[in-house]
Amino acid sequence: MSKSQSIRSRLLLWIGLPFIVLAVLALISSHLLLSRQINATFDDLLLNAAQRLERRIYTVDGELRINMHYFSVSTLGSRGEGKIFYRIKETDGGMIAGFSGLADPPKASHDPIFYDVDYAGNALRAVALTLPFSRGSQPVDIEVIVAESKEARHTLTNDFMVTLSGLMIVTGLLAISIALLAIHQGLAPLNAVSQALRQRSSNDLHALDDAAPKEILPLIQSINHLMHRMRRSIESTQQLNADVSHQLRTPISEIRALTEISLKETPQSPAHYSLQEIQRIAEQASHTVKQLLKYAKTRSELVDSSHLEMVDLVLICQDACAQTAPNIYQQCQEIAFDQHQVIPKVIGDPITLRWLVTNLIENASLHAGGSTAYTGVITVALTANEYQVTLTVSDEGTGVDQETISKLTERFFRHNKHASGSGLGLAIVEQIATAHSAQLRLANRPQGGFEVTVIFPIT
Repeated sequence: MSKSQSIRSRLLLWIGLPFIVLAVLALISSHLLLSRQINATFDDLLLNAAQRLERRIYTVDGELRINMHYFSVSTLGSRGEGKIFYRIKETDGGMIAGFSGLADPPKASHDPIFYDVDYAGNALRAVALTLPFSRGSQPVDIEVIVAESKEARHTLTNDFMVTLSGLMIVTGLLAISIALLAIHQGLAPLNAVSQALRQRSSNDLHALDDAAPKEILPLIQSINHLMHRMRRSIESTQQLNADVSHQLRTPISEIRALTEISLKETPQSPAHYSLQEIQRIAEQASHTVKQLLKYAKTRSELVDSSHLEMVDLVLICQDACAQTAPNIYQQCQEIAFDQHQVIPKVIGDPITLRWLVTNLIENASLHAGGSTAYTGVITVALTANEYQVTLTVSDEGTGVDQETISKLTERFFRHNKHASGSGLGLAIVEQIATAHSAQLRLANRPQGGFEVTVIFPIT
């Protein structure tokens, strides 16, 4: 039996197989019992016919005769079906009446003898009686044989078996229907648990209701125990992220502050270049720590979808543009927000969505120029139709090699070695898009430059 076979199939199999075996055994035993009972009944009728025939024998002038005037051969049969053959003769003498070719019984006896015989191409069931009779004053033994073809027996047996088989089939169908209903009702608690788990978000780790039959209670308790351990693991991860944030950002900020003070106090010091390098490394480390924390917080399994809300992407994009504009203008770049239609709200988390737009703008600002600083326009655009809202962040830079586009969302992958960065920007964007059931597309623009498209479904 396959391990992947459903419980419903297993139950049907183990209910159906014994029923089929029992039904076959019942039909076989019924056939044997019916055949025996029908044969016994027909034999009794055949014996009765032979006895009635014996009572029709009489003597005339010392000769044995049989009176068939009111007793025709056709009345000898049990049901008037099939063919009837008979033979009446003296044991040591000649024929009195009937078919002389009818075979003798296998042995002589004064008790009735039943036996099977073939005559004139017919399979017959015969009974033989040996009766004492008086011919005048002389005693004689008369042998009476009556044989009947077996069609009536077989027909009656077949009729009974057809009826019994029909009843078996109807009973089987009813039994299977009742079994299916019973299985459906019996598996209803399991189906309820399965449906409850399917309807949950991937981040809902609350315990299942344990008001269930005792047979599946251990399963529910095991699932709840697993959810509890997963919830504790996620809480530990989140706590670790907070601890890392506190423990790393504080000393890095102190290093940056001390470096800035030292640069102002010792402008002509021989260590001035080293202090500048320390300041650059500290800023890079601060940026990397922030990106790592964002990456950890935006993992789809840590996003609680029950806390998502209807958000306005127009406001989020405007806030992200305003937040990044000072640094964009400082780099001699421009930023534009393009929205020419009403944009419906989408379900999401406003904080992580703002991170998504900010990362896309900063990624374009850092890498759009390739080996040289980018001085063009970064465009943030929103469009919508009946089913989706599309966010596009594009630039007019050098674009990306086609063979490396698929690697851009890998952690710490940097296609532009000439610009600073952590290699986590697009990885964070991908995780946020996944958590919002959105599609992320990366492509070079036909007119030059690169664009990132995020398609949000409208629910």
